Amino acid sequence: MRRIITTVLVLMLCATSVIVWPGERAYACSCVDSNAKEKLEKYTTVFTGKVVEIGGGSIFSSKQYKKYTLDVDTAWKGVDAKQMTILIGSMGADSCGTTLVKDQSYLIFAHQNNKDGKLHSSLCSGNLQLEQAGEAINMLGKGTPVSPDDFRNSSGYRNPWMIVLYGGGAVVLLVLLGGWLRRRKRRRI
Repeated sequence: MRRIITTVLVLMLCATSVIVWPGERAYACSCVDSNAKEKLEKYTTVFTGKVVEIGGGSIFSSKQYKKYTLDVDTAWKGVDAKQMTILIGSMGADSCGTTLVKDQSYLIFAHQNNKDGKLHSSLCSGNLQLEQAGEAINMLGKGTPVSPDDFRNSSGYRNPWMIVLYGGGAVVLLVLLGGWLRRRKRRRI
């Protein structure tokens, strides 16, 4: 009987110690900490830019995202246009989301989503306002300044498919013109 009472007291003491001395703190919006150099390797797109447009939420799967268009100043990785658009969960800072402010400049870390092919970023991406990003930018090293001319080919078009589209349109017009001239010539005979 004495053994049972001792065992029960020991178990109660252990249970009380777990309640009185909790383990480590857990936060709902915590992210794995990494530095800018590690993020440069992890993310597909890294750049600094100024928010020029904020779009409404769009629904992809069950999450809601807000679309941000940024005018890129400096690129480190994955930039293919002077203006880049990223999607960020629109839940806001109160719900572990993050928001960008129009006309503010940021250091952006984004990844290309495999499902929709768009650039996504989040609270855990570690985006920083440019004023707070000095240490991170120093860690990234010298980026490449971006200008609109960097993304134009020799004929002045940003998208090579536009050349195909215009070329195809010219061919169609020439065929129609040739058909019209041939028809006109037959009527005269």
